[in-house]
Amino acid sequence: MTSSLLKSIQVLTAKRSLFFRQQVSLGSSVAKLVIDLNWIINLTNAGRYFFNPLKVPRRATASGLRSGRFIAVFLALSFGAASVSACNKTAPPQAAAPALKKAALGPDEPYKTMPPDLFKSMPMYPGATVEHVRRPKGAMREIVFSTGASMPQLVAFFKDQLKKKDFVVTSSLIMPARRTWSCDFHKDGRPGNILLYPSDNDKSKMTIDLIYEIPTKVDESMLEPREDFDVVGPGPVGRQAAIPGKNTKKN
Repeated sequence: MTSSLLKSIQVLTAKRSLFFRQQVSLGSSVAKLVIDLNWIINLTNAGRYFFNPLKVPRRATASGLRSGRFIAVFLALSFGAASVSACNKTAPPQAAAPALKKAALGPDEPYKTMPPDLFKSMPMYPGATVEHVRRPKGAMREIVFSTGASMPQLVAFFKDQLKKKDFVVTSSLIMPARRTWSCDFHKDGRPGNILLYPSDNDKSKMTIDLIYEIPTKVDESMLEPREDFDVVGPGPVGRQAAIPGKNTKKN
């Protein structure tokens, strides 16, 4: 009885080590499952030897062991294939939200008329065509004109009209070789600049580039209240005291 039990345990240990070496290459999770199932089957067969070794033929025990091993391998492979297929499955792609398209604003205003923030008395050369009315950049705005007049005619016009319209010219620079003229001015605390140069598209025409400061909007609620004092006061003016030595009679 004891020798039969020892022999069964030795056979169980040898088969378990052999089976472990053959199945360890299948991967850690699959191999562990096969080893555990095989160990349970071998333990069951060993119990049969222990409790009733004479009733269980050796041939039947070997065939049962082979059948159990086949079932264990089949279950392990099925479990591994199911795990791999589950990992390979990816979530269906979600529909991307439609991106909101912003209309890109160009550098020019949608109109070619004089903006309301221009100097009310700004001189305009007769016949000049508005090419661009730029959008404000910070506190400055640019307006581009084109004209067929010559540079001396334009320089003479702006020098005369700026003076008549009470604009203060701070500096001017002329370069006859390049046909350019620049003039800096200001009025009511707002600076401006006029630049004359040949047109890029047609050299026979001149470009008038006007840049000026946009007036700031003052919040009147933040200003101090204005107080008007009555200097004269009510009633007639009182008599002044006589100054000695002036219009006085000497006794």
